[in-house]
Amino acid sequence: MEYTYWQLVAFLLFYGILGWCVETAYAALKQRRFVNRGFFSLPICPQYGVMMDILIIALPTLKDHLILQFLMTLTVVSAVDYLSGALSKRIWRKKFWAYERNTLFGGEVKGSALAVAKAVVVLVAALLLHPFVFLAVELIPVFVLRFICMAALLVLLADFLTILFVIRKSVREDRLKEAREEFSQEQFSRQDRLGGKIYRAVWKRLDRAYPEMERLEGTGGGKPVFARGVCLDKLFWVFIICAFLGDLIETLYCRVTGGIWMSRSSVIYGWFSIVWGAGAALLTVVLQRLAKKDDRYVFLAGAVLGGVYEYMCSVFTEVFLGTTFWDYSWMPFNIGGRTNLLYCIFWGLLSVVWVKICYPVISGWIEKLPPLKAKAATWALILLMCCDALLSAAVMIRYVDRRAGEKADNAIEIFLDANYPDEMVERVWPNMKIQ
Repeated sequence: MEYTYWQLVAFLLFYGILGWCVETAYAALKQRRFVNRGFFSLPICPQYGVMMDILIIALPTLKDHLILQFLMTLTVVSAVDYLSGALSKRIWRKKFWAYERNTLFGGEVKGSALAVAKAVVVLVAALLLHPFVFLAVELIPVFVLRFICMAALLVLLADFLTILFVIRKSVREDRLKEAREEFSQEQFSRQDRLGGKIYRAVWKRLDRAYPEMERLEGTGGGKPVFARGVCLDKLFWVFIICAFLGDLIETLYCRVTGGIWMSRSSVIYGWFSIVWGAGAALLTVVLQRLAKKDDRYVFLAGAVLGGVYEYMCSVFTEVFLGTTFWDYSWMPFNIGGRTNLLYCIFWGLLSVVWVKICYPVISGWIEKLPPLKAKAATWALILLMCCDALLSAAVMIRYVDRRAGEKADNAIEIFLDANYPDEMVERVWPNMKIQ
């Protein structure tokens, strides 16, 4: 995929601002106060924009090799982090972060682990978030995009020249130290107007949304519990855990019965089976009232519910995506090839095991998560899963259109064709059939 220079500038600005927001939010959650994470007076960490511009150009050349994509991301992230830290030290004559240690090249376990974690986040952003950023930028008229980019670059240049001017005027070491302190205070004051407002707004929202958690933390009246009972947070984590486990189980099943490794994922990125995850959440909600009753009640309810659910999933993919992922027409007692009596029995047995054994254990694990960090992780995972699901749907629809002989006639379809070709789609969803 080829990008214009203005698009690359727009991506650099967007991801630079996003990187500043993420780092500032992380520091705010950790220290409970606003902390400046950039070296510009403006709220931007340009190193993240540079990383992403490099990766969105380079990663598509390795789209069939996820491990190589990660190694490239890790190398780029570490190199850009190191160089930006060294550059800021040379400009300011002061280190803003331990860039020598917190990269892959630092030779320290903690620094390498931090670099790996950051590389994972950046790779996920490049694979899942960038298609939507590209779409948003593509919707901006060209002359408007140029104006926005030029204005932003001029502001950044003016800000950078101001920094150089202050340092240049302060030749003597004592004056340099004084000027640096003055400028740092001015910089913090400027960013506090934005960052402080964001920080206060976030905590005000948390206080209003979770008053009990804040009251318990503030008064010491007991340890707060994350996702107590059957709530949306609990159901989402059930969905994520079971989607992963379901994909793993199906993959191993194909290996044992068929002798081959076959992808069973529902999404283009990650090992997640939406059918298993959503099914577990559905069983949790509907069958909770039967949890204390005899097993036969859970079995019968689960068999009926599971059969209807599997049937509706098949209808959904056929109607909205034009694809079919399973067909049981060859099995006895099937219903339209979408489900059958044997699998309904399996759903019933699975419901008993889930309600009586698995869910209580998993629920206990979830409730032991740190409340505030778990809440932040929940929303981050929700965002990523939504991006992954929407992107997967777009890739499926475009694959169906390509197979029907329809040519790409807009930038979005060209992007999908370039980054998600037929061989990649068929490798991720080998059982998918076009209606």
